[in-house]
Amino acid sequence: MAHEIQLNIDVTRLVSIVDAAVVTSSEIVNFHFNALRGADLSKSPEPNGVIHIFRGAELTPEQRRSMHENWLLGKAFQELLRAVRHALEEAHIYIALLTKKYRVSSSATLSDFLKPFASKAQSLKFPDLLAAVNERLDPKLEFAEAYRSLQTARNCLEHRQGIVTKIEAHSGDSFVLSIPRLKVFYMRGTDEVEIQPCHVVDSGDNRSDVALMMKLDVRHRSVPLGTPLTFTLAEFNEIAFACHFLGEQLSSRLPKLAAGASNTPVLAQPG
Repeated sequence: MAHEIQLNIDVTRLVSIVDAAVVTSSEIVNFHFNALRGADLSKSPEPNGVIHIFRGAELTPEQRRSMHENWLLGKAFQELLRAVRHALEEAHIYIALLTKKYRVSSSATLSDFLKPFASKAQSLKFPDLLAAVNERLDPKLEFAEAYRSLQTARNCLEHRQGIVTKIEAHSGDSFVLSIPRLKVFYMRGTDEVEIQPCHVVDSGDNRSDVALMMKLDVRHRSVPLGTPLTFTLAEFNEIAFACHFLGEQLSSRLPKLAAGASNTPVLAQPG
């Protein structure tokens, strides 16, 4: 005789997965970028409590600053992209569990049951993973371009000292960087009008109340071959906030169970 058990799934966990990386990377990058502004970068710091001192090539203050910033940004982008992918993998599992009941052996553990779903999500390349999740989202998330661009930027910072090569430029003359950001706008007829500093809202039809909307967007910047790839602190914070917003949108747009149905997916388990 079979009996049923229920799996409780908390989709708000997707937000916490992304935000853990957003909070950590933002604090570290903001702290160290601000500290570098007032630091003496004319020479490397003297290490304390070590026997061996390693010396590299002589660096100018500008080169040393770039070295520090590249290392920090490379690690920060890695954490943000890892968290975004992790959240999408969890969403992929949630969608699979939502579609139907599953029958498993009574001796199986929850880990045994979830393993094939996790393996499937982990095996997908990012564009395919996002596309699979997007099939059940309305409206869909647009992040494939930004993810690919930030992954390329991270590799450049980590492996090529931040200097743009033909690898980043895809054998062209420049690397077109796509920076994810949150766009705040309102509608003037059928046109989106972005809110800028000191912007005066004009709906074009004399409305006294105008709805402000937000969505993920990308800002493009072209970096020529042989040029250092740099990010301002404001750009990094913009990227981090865009990742946070993606986590919130992913959680809120996932499909819900039909009205009157059990509030959790059901697992049928033979006794």
